[in-house]
Amino acid sequence: MSKYQQKPYTAEEKRKAIEAYSEKIQYSPRYSNEDWEYRHVIIPKQLVRYVPPGVCPEDVWRGLGIRQSPGWEMYMRHEPHVLLFRRPKDYDAVHQPFSQVMGARAVNIAAGGKK
Repeated sequence: MSKYQQKPYTAEEKRKAIEAYSEKIQYSPRYSNEDWEYRHVIIPKQLVRYVPPGVCPEDVWRGLGIRQSPGWEMYMRHEPHVLLFRRPKDYDAVHQPFSQVMGARAVNIAAGGKK
């Protein structure tokens, strides 16, 4: 078996590994340039076998227990266990967090405003 082929695993094995190791995922501080905000995520080596090769869509990396605010996209793997993410630099300013939108709506409703 080449180093790029993964041994088969069951859904139960994956679930147990994610449950056991998701709290050990490490998140870098955010850093940025003029256009993008970046961060890297280091997953425990025990979870690497559950990450498909290459760049993963959001549902796959979230399914591994990676927790980030909305807007992040995986754009590269630095090493098998180091995943690189980015999002537009002004993402938070353009897209208000859901909790703030709902909080403002609740205040508006309580004050007798329109829904």
